[in-house]
Amino acid sequence: MRIVIIIDSLKVGGAQKLVATLVSYAPKEQLELTVVSLAKEESSAILNQIQTCGVPVFSFPADSLVDPLRFRRLVVFLRKERFDLIHTHLAYANIIGCLAGYYAKIPVVSTIHSTNWDNRRALAFLTAQLEVLAFRHYAQRIVAVGYTVAEAYKNHLGGRVVDVIPNGIPISEPVPDEIRMKLRQEISNDSSRPVIITVGRLVKVKGFEDLIEGFSLLEKRSPRPMLVIIGSGRLFNQIKKKVSDMKLTESVNCLGERSDVSHLLAAGDIYVNSSYREGLPLTILEAMMAGLPIVATAVGDIPRIVVDEIGLVVPPYEPSCLAQAIEKLLDAPANIRKMGMAARSIAIRDYSIDVWMQRLLSLYREVLEPGNG
Repeated sequence: MRIVIIIDSLKVGGAQKLVATLVSYAPKEQLELTVVSLAKEESSAILNQIQTCGVPVFSFPADSLVDPLRFRRLVVFLRKERFDLIHTHLAYANIIGCLAGYYAKIPVVSTIHSTNWDNRRALAFLTAQLEVLAFRHYAQRIVAVGYTVAEAYKNHLGGRVVDVIPNGIPISEPVPDEIRMKLRQEISNDSSRPVIITVGRLVKVKGFEDLIEGFSLLEKRSPRPMLVIIGSGRLFNQIKKKVSDMKLTESVNCLGERSDVSHLLAAGDIYVNSSYREGLPLTILEAMMAGLPIVATAVGDIPRIVVDEIGLVVPPYEPSCLAQAIEKLLDAPANIRKMGMAARSIAIRDYSIDVWMQRLLSLYREVLEPGNG
């Protein structure tokens, strides 16, 4: 199968990591992939990973969503390359890719990664409306990464079926204790301190400022826990300033973007997600695979994943609830290991990349069966 992946950009994020994972496993499944980004790409861990696999990457940047010249160039490219299938990810790619696939006469599968309905922001709401129109009229199949995401879109799609294919991640090997302890020392300056870890884009919707405020309530604990934030984004400097203003520089470490996230997760004790909105976050699945218990806000599919045996779920926008949940786990260290082991078992059983790949390949084959185009 010759498949082109169209995505908004290749900046580090959940959808981008999923695409990079697909690229890594494509040769094994005899998939010939091409990646198209709608942004002007600069070097990133995702871009480097894709190019290392020998998969070509093409950029079609524009100053706005509606750009006739960009759209025409994309349609010409798709016709020339004669792909079997287009798979789109994220809102702009879903809109443009569905319409371009229609004009290029190539079937389109579109993936929804989050519940994007936000009536408070005019641009976000308009984008969601355009995305729904594209789905209803031009996508052969619509995929949601979780059941909550599918439910959020169901009433807007005019009866269209949404296939749910939960995200998948590679099964990682346990990190040797020597490497784990070395990383704990690096990120906390004291390997005996409890390490609370979180990963994500530093943007408002991820709720990192709530996490910092909640974490400040744990400062009087002994030994003092360390909060490690991994990721970059437009709020990076703002978050570092908040850490400084709250006099937390000895207890909060903002690492920026890292290429060794799986090892860093294994060096932690508890994983925290403080988001206001999610689909099925890869970062939580990766933390589970690393053997960490989870504290997370009750958004998207998180309550389906984070069951009692592996962690605690709290309301979003409530820093004190995050603090209470983290403290509850810290007060029972034996449970931390027990929950972490259960989390890894669930990740391997339900969210491995092999399970995800087989579901995705089955969908591709259904779309490409004669008469289904």
